[in-house]
This record gives sequence, C-alpha cells and structure tokens, in this order.
Amino acid sequence: MKRQGYSLRLRLLLSAALTLILFLGLTGIVLDQAFRQSAWQNVESTLTAQVYGLIAVADQQGDLLYLPEFVQEPGFNRLGSGLFGLLLDGKGRELWRSQSAVVIDYSGLIDEIETAIVGDPYFTHSKVPDAFVLSYKVLWQLGPEQSSQYTFVVLRNPDAYEDEVASFRGSLWFWLAVVVVGLTFVQWLVMQWGLSSLSRVADELRSLESREGSLLAGDYPTEIEGVTRNLNLLITAERAQREKYRTTLADLAHSLKTPLTILSNSTTRLSEQHEETAQLITDQVRRMNDLVSYQLERAVASSSQIVRQAVSISSCAERLKQALTKVYQSDGVTLSLTVEDETFYGDERDFMELLGNLLDNACKYGGGTVCLRVVGGYLLTLIVEDDGPGIPSERRAAIMERGTRLDSDTPGQGIGLAVVAEIVARYGGKVVVGDAEIGGARFTVTFPL
Repeated sequence: MKRQGYSLRLRLLLSAALTLILFLGLTGIVLDQAFRQSAWQNVESTLTAQVYGLIAVADQQGDLLYLPEFVQEPGFNRLGSGLFGLLLDGKGRELWRSQSAVVIDYSGLIDEIETAIVGDPYFTHSKVPDAFVLSYKVLWQLGPEQSSQYTFVVLRNPDAYEDEVASFRGSLWFWLAVVVVGLTFVQWLVMQWGLSSLSRVADELRSLESREGSLLAGDYPTEIEGVTRNLNLLITAERAQREKYRTTLADLAHSLKTPLTILSNSTTRLSEQHEETAQLITDQVRRMNDLVSYQLERAVASSSQIVRQAVSISSCAERLKQALTKVYQSDGVTLSLTVEDETFYGDERDFMELLGNLLDNACKYGGGTVCLRVVGGYLLTLIVEDDGPGIPSERRAAIMERGTRLDSDTPGQGIGLAVVAEIVARYGGKVVVGDAEIGGARFTVTFPL
C-alpha cells in the first residue's frame, strides 16, 4: 500500500520552523560568546582598576614599598570576599598580602606572574588556584639613580562571573525558545491564510464529486488560476466524454432491445416443437436483457452508489454453475462448489458479474476442473481454483488490468478480470492471485463484513 505523504502545510511549517530554529540557534551561540567576551573584559577592567588602587596607596619605606594592612577596597579586608591582593618584589618574595588572602596559596602562579612584561597588565584565568589573575609589574623609583621591580597581583574568585554567564545564558535560550514558538505560530497563521486558496479548491472539488457544483468558480490567486483553469477544462472534457458514453450505451441498449424482443417472441412459436431449446433461448435472452440493463446502469452510475442487500451466495453460485456447465459442456469442464450458507451484502448483479467472470475465466483457461470455496468469518472469502497452466508471478498484477491477456489463442477481450478488480475495489475488498492446490491458478477475493 502506498504510504500517505505529509501535507503541504506541514512541510512548509516544518521547513520554516527548522530554518527559524537554526537561525536563532546560531544567533544564540553568537550572543552567548559575545556576552562571555564582554563579561571577561569587564572582569579584566575591574581587576586593572583595583591594581591601580593598590599602586595609589603604596608608599616607600626605605628601600621597600609598603602597603597598609587595610586598604580602601573592602573586598581586600574581608575573609571569604573572593578578592585577594599581593605585592611581590623583583625576586618573587612576598612583601604584602591582603587580609582576605590570609590562607591563599599562590605558588602555582609564580611562573605565570614571571612572564608578565613591565608596564603591561597581564590577565589570565588560573586553574591553581581557580581564580582570575591580573598581575602588573612596575619599576619603582626609589631614588635619583635607584629603582626596583615590584609586582602587584589581584585575584578574584570566578563564581560571580560563572553565575552571571549562566544567568544570561538561561535567559537567552528561554526567550529564544519563546520567540521560536511565537514566530512558528505566526508562520502557521500566515500559511493558513496563504494556503486557504488550495483548501477552497479542495472544497469545490468535493462539491463537484458530490454533484453539488458544476465548475471551479472561486476567485483564486494568480499562481492557482492556471491550475483551476486546467481542472475546469479536464472536468468539462470528462463530462463530455461521460455524456458520449451514456449516449453510446443508450443507443447500444436500444439497438439490442429490438432483436432481443424478436428472439423472445420467436421462442413462443419454437416452444411448441422444441420446448427445451425454447426454454434455454428464453433464459439466455432474459439474461442478456438483464446484462444490458445492468451494464448501462453501471457505466453511468456514480462509484459511490452501491445498493446494499442480502445476497445468497449459494443461490448465485448454483445458477452460474448451471449456465457455465451448459456453455462448456463440450469441453468436459467439471465445476465443484463448496459453499456454506454465506451472504454477500451488496448489489446481486455486481456479485453475479464478479463471480461469473472468475468462474468463466477458470473454465476457459483451466484444464477442466474448477473449484469454488466460500469461507465466512470476520471476512467473506471467495476462492476460485483451476487445474490449468497457472499464471506466472511476474504477470499476476498485469492480468487485472483492462485489455491484458495471457493466451491470445483463446477468444476474449481481456476485460473480465479488470471488471472483477473494479467491483472488488468498490466494495473495499482485495483480490490476490496465487497458485492453486490442484495445479493451476487461484483467485482469492476478500470482502470486509
């Protein structure tokens, strides 16, 4: 069974949503990186300002620099503040440490601090200890001809930075998600409006199918006008063709009625001398008359118009057996029936046409033995088998098409099995072609009950 595809509306909506998600996702990544860079620069600027604050309060005592025990920045004076200050001499010896840095171990920073260039602040994120570090080497003029190198170091706990970045990231992705949902909804509304013309075309086509309309007459956008115009041309041509078929079939029916009437009247005179032959002719003329009427109705009726009535399968099968036995009497065809008291719900003429074509096909192409089995239950199953040459697996689908024949030497037009397929499809059934247990072909027809 052919898999049903996604609707055009869903495809467009998914495409737009995926494009939007991709665009806003890339935008979110760019904004996140930009914010992290900005926050990083802000930390560097803050630490630089705090280093300059330490340099401003530094004082010379003899040959050494001196920093007061308590400085103006409160973070340096409080344990657990996350802000630490150090002053080192040119040999890396500690000259001063802030009150907040009483227990801090900065030995892992010595190598990084030594790489700093005099007069150029050096900023980094150290792993041991886990902190932002800004070191600033200066040459301090101690006298007219004397200067010494000192390093001012400020450290800051990264928790505040990470919390700020995490908070921004959470807010960013939340609002981007809200934007995605909102814009997707707007896109859905726009698509509803944009595709409404196609929906109106579908509605009008359904009206045409139910015979409530004549042609597509809506005011459609320019892009759809060509489609609707061609559909109208197709509808007009199909109606003209259908009317032609009706006229032709009516003429055919009318033409056949006259000779059938003559034959029927002739059997009255014939019955006096050949009663059995006259009865046979009468039965066949009646059947031909019924077939003409049935085929005429079937050709002009809508496919949805099905007459639902209880049809005795055994009765229909028995009548067909009697008729086909007489037709193929000279060929020695044996037709066996295994039919329980099952019922087909539909048009009796449809069932007679379906089963008659299957049995006639088996009698015509089989080896002389034809079997019919009917099985009830959740499904109504008809099985017709013969002992003929069978049907090759690669041709089993093709034989159900109109005009296809396997044996060109046997009279026929290749229509019977196509009619079977059409009738079965009308009733929601299925036809399966396989191999019979008696050697020939097997046709299995199932109908839902």
